[in-house]
Amino acid sequence: MSIKIGLERSIELLKLIGNPQNNFKIIHVGGTNGKGSISSFIGSMLNSCSLKIGRYNSPHFIHEYDSIRIFEKTVSKQRYDKAREIVVKANAAHNLKASQFELLTATAFLCFSMEKVDVAIVEVGLGGRLDATNVCPDSLASVFSSIGIDHQAFLGNTVEEIASEKSGIIKDNVPVIIAPQSYNSAKEILCHQAKEHHSPCYLVSTSRKHPTKPNWAINTFFGQDFEYPLPLQGGFQLDNSAVAVKTVEVVIKQLIEQKIKPFSSISSYQDNLQVINEKIRKGLSEVKWPGRLEWLVHNKCGKVLLDGAHNTDCAYALKKYIDEYFESGISTQNHHSRPIQWIFGMTHGKDLEKVLDILVSPEDSVYCVPFRQPEQMTWIHCTPPKDIKETLLQKYRSQFTETELNEKYKTFDNVLDAFACLKDIREKRMKKNGTEPLVVVCGSLYLVADIYQSLLLAV
Repeated sequence: MSIKIGLERSIELLKLIGNPQNNFKIIHVGGTNGKGSISSFIGSMLNSCSLKIGRYNSPHFIHEYDSIRIFEKTVSKQRYDKAREIVVKANAAHNLKASQFELLTATAFLCFSMEKVDVAIVEVGLGGRLDATNVCPDSLASVFSSIGIDHQAFLGNTVEEIASEKSGIIKDNVPVIIAPQSYNSAKEILCHQAKEHHSPCYLVSTSRKHPTKPNWAINTFFGQDFEYPLPLQGGFQLDNSAVAVKTVEVVIKQLIEQKIKPFSSISSYQDNLQVINEKIRKGLSEVKWPGRLEWLVHNKCGKVLLDGAHNTDCAYALKKYIDEYFESGISTQNHHSRPIQWIFGMTHGKDLEKVLDILVSPEDSVYCVPFRQPEQMTWIHCTPPKDIKETLLQKYRSQFTETELNEKYKTFDNVLDAFACLKDIREKRMKKNGTEPLVVVCGSLYLVADIYQSLLLAV
């Protein structure tokens, strides 16, 4: 099955299984970069407020069912299989020919209905207007992360075209929360659509780093200064967490007004200010999001930095994090030095040359690797490692000898084989200047997922 755009099959399929999406409220999260982190922040905060929260993110990480979460834990395989069977049978009986994503989305909605969740946080799969998730009638908020260039074949070649497609999740009279945007035109399109739908529109300001507490941030919550823990790495999480905090404020206001448990007994946020603030902080402190600026320590790879950077905006964010890591002095404490040793794998069709241009310096070395085929995503293919190497050779051939190029840029059959060569690289650097190279694994979340599978790490 390939990617299919359009709502007709989803609407018909959901109707056949009883329209489960009508049985809970949703928070709809769109955008280009940061949707997953924002969803995770929101889910963890609301979960700490004693609400039964469902969360649906895409793509899945390792197995299809790990994209569906209840109480911030992966849905049980038993629940998933039961819902999936109902969905697949309905699809087959009526020959709908739904895509894998449409089937998974319907399964997620059915799981949420069976589990009787209070609120589901639903991440858009692709675009927004015609995405299979854009079928839920009871929305509490339409949330937008940063919008950039990605999936041009489906959404358009300009930021304006892409933003227009993504704005399609905005609903009449439903609050719109917008992250700080790199492109002013994207912000203008989202604001215009919010106005057209008579929807309150909130332009979020990024949070500030706490001046004395490492990994803490400051923003406002219900009009007051609000300090909170920020466990996810990267400056962009100041934006993502700010969006999530504003979203939770907007949602709690509605739940109080609608007298929905556990807020049915209070008349305003001020009635339980301290209690709610502490619950929100607790939720934020427990946020986890694998493969986004994640430091991994394992006996098969030593200490490496994992990041799913797969487009130019993500690459710039990763580069900024690495530059700040070296400038801060933390790298010295960890005995890390430049040049960087990259382990790189990317989905076919992405902007390989530009991402490499952003990340890789002439003095760096790159191990080019594939990743295993993602479960139930037959349209996803990794870029052959030889193609990644050839891109690097084309750029640097005039600067190095053939021997030097073949030493700097190597291909491997899998990521574990690349890891096995790190010991020798580290020993050589340690003998040379008493440091180790910073090892960064990036290019695709599918590569990060492959590492989790290969090392048998828990999600």
